[in-house]
Amino acid sequence: MHATIGSDLDTIPAGTNVLVAGPPLAGKRQLLYELLGGDTTDGTVFVSTRKRASVVEREYRQVAPEPSLRVVDCVSRQISPARETGYHRFVSDPGDMTGIGIRTSEFMRQLQASCESVGVGMHTLSTMLMYADLRRVYQFLHVLTGRVQTGDFRGGFVLEDVGDLESYSVLRQPFDGLVEVRDTDAGREVRVRGLDIGPRTWTPL
Repeated sequence: MHATIGSDLDTIPAGTNVLVAGPPLAGKRQLLYELLGGDTTDGTVFVSTRKRASVVEREYRQVAPEPSLRVVDCVSRQISPARETGYHRFVSDPGDMTGIGIRTSEFMRQLQASCESVGVGMHTLSTMLMYADLRRVYQFLHVLTGRVQTGDFRGGFVLEDVGDLESYSVLRQPFDGLVEVRDTDAGREVRVRGLDIGPRTWTPL
């Protein structure tokens, strides 16, 4: 495994799912880009529940300019009509988990056929919880993380830490490891649980 850009973490191992958790505005999306876009990555499928596909692509390319990128956009069609392309797919809103699953699986099959190492990312599960109940989101996650595991992909998913212990406890279950991020007076810190891809104690990021 190779160190990701701008952090002391390593890329996610193949067949592994990681939950990136922390408070709002703690840099979780940027960290997820780095975890998915390391030196070993050939392609990434990214599900965005908060930002348009064009914004995700611009931000991701600042971290990882080379890998193939496919984006499932859950935002744009709430604002205006959006035309699908070979690289962007759209669903009506973050609660359309059937549509998200179909389009994500389509992109996963595409990249698996042409790339040796593929990452699957989602930012953020917290938005999905505003549109669907906890049970539906968990069932969706259970299926998608299972596909990541059996297909030898590398999965990274973001969850906001907003004090909802029930949701946090349930949604943590399908994941192999946890990457926690926090802001302190001394700066941003990170620690990893369950996987040997980074520091196990709070470490400056």
